[in-house]
Amino acid sequence: MTEEARLRRVKKLKKENDYADFIRNIRQTFSESFITDISSSFLSEPRGVYKNKSLHVIKPRSTGEVSQCLKLANKYQIGIVPWSGGTGLVGGQISPDKYYVTLSMERMNKIKNFSSINQSIEVEAGVILESIHEFVGKKNFTYPLSMASKGSCCIGGNLATNAGGIGVLKYGNARDLCLGLEVVLADGSIINDIKTLKKDNTGYDLKNLFIGSEGSLGIITRAVLKLFPTPSNKIVTFFGVQNFNSALQSYLEISKRFGQFLQAFELISDVGLTFLEEAKMVKTVLQRNNSKWHVLMELGFNNRALEQDVYEVLDDLCKKNIISNVMLGDTDSKAKKLWKLREDIPEANRRIGAITSHDISLPLDHIESFLDKSMSEIKELNRFLRVNCFGHMGDGNLHFNIFPPKNESNSSYIKIKSKLTKIVNSNCKKLGGSFSAEHGVGRLKVKDLKQYCDPGKFNVMCQIKKAIDPSAILNPGVILRQDTQNI
Repeated sequence: MTEEARLRRVKKLKKENDYADFIRNIRQTFSESFITDISSSFLSEPRGVYKNKSLHVIKPRSTGEVSQCLKLANKYQIGIVPWSGGTGLVGGQISPDKYYVTLSMERMNKIKNFSSINQSIEVEAGVILESIHEFVGKKNFTYPLSMASKGSCCIGGNLATNAGGIGVLKYGNARDLCLGLEVVLADGSIINDIKTLKKDNTGYDLKNLFIGSEGSLGIITRAVLKLFPTPSNKIVTFFGVQNFNSALQSYLEISKRFGQFLQAFELISDVGLTFLEEAKMVKTVLQRNNSKWHVLMELGFNNRALEQDVYEVLDDLCKKNIISNVMLGDTDSKAKKLWKLREDIPEANRRIGAITSHDISLPLDHIESFLDKSMSEIKELNRFLRVNCFGHMGDGNLHFNIFPPKNESNSSYIKIKSKLTKIVNSNCKKLGGSFSAEHGVGRLKVKDLKQYCDPGKFNVMCQIKKAIDPSAILNPGVILRQDTQNI
């Protein structure tokens, strides 16, 4: 046996022994239900790209238990991979190593300290997003963070990934909707910054350091969220446009007139609607009259007299041939049906099977250039490839997903996947955009971060990680490559 092989064997034996000691100590310290063998609900993520190799899942009930768990993990150098709702699309919730433990927040699911005066609510990390919507909705308030996975994603994961969704245009990302945070660090120490203050300049902004860190700097256990009074009226409309420039014109005109009321402006390609039919999620989507793009728009307001003004602007845009085929969601039932079209597109994509999927953001004035250049380069590779581009046009965030020709499998196109990714990411960077808008970096985009991130920023990120989590036990390999860490 060579010296190198001997050292590898010694290291492996130590890892096995340390893991066994950690599990034994966990079982001695906590109740039997605190740690269980990994079950089927934790084995994969929505796209099926990554498989969870954890042998055990830990389910704490309190911040104190999370703290004790991390103290033991730090002692034995055991990687901890946090699991919120498991809905992340970049593999950040998936353990790549059987000696890492999955930490599920599902039992930390209490809602408390609602305040109509402060317009805030305190929640534990394991509360499902839709449960927050339902709770505050009964009190005539809105928590505007929303996305297709709202029925299963949890607020801890939403904050850890700085989730976006359909309300960003008016209300901002998860970061903008959080007033206070409680976080447990790798050594088990607790940062309690649970506040309802909108202004607090007492030193470094630690809250926003942990939001978006994907569990790599600390485990979020509680948060105070910002609420808004529910508008008494809303207008939901769906209309067609012939090209992106028309979509942009309509957005600029509506935003100029009704910007403070504009809550969502979603761009949907005709390919996306076709996919809903192809995936047999609907029989016929709409009478589309050959529109290449469509817009789903929502405005919320308290002055019913504004409705007529909105309809007049839409009518004027129709007369100018900027938009067409306007459909009104003028009842709750109609509005929900229109929104369901948008929310079902990710599931239709999953059923059809993308070759590669991208979550990008661009300045509004560069989106058309990106689309033209990227589509041209993709067609040069294979003119039969299909692109489903959709997303939150108002804030510049698009989901740009590339699919094989109809009735063909994505597995037949694996060889060009890296070329397609390079086209999208390179064009994004050249036009001042980002290759990760709202899904995060996770494990999927670690190499992309190293390649496309500013070197100065990347270096500081590595330094922050080493300072806060020197043994790199928190979500090892997420955001930063494994070889930049010590575990």
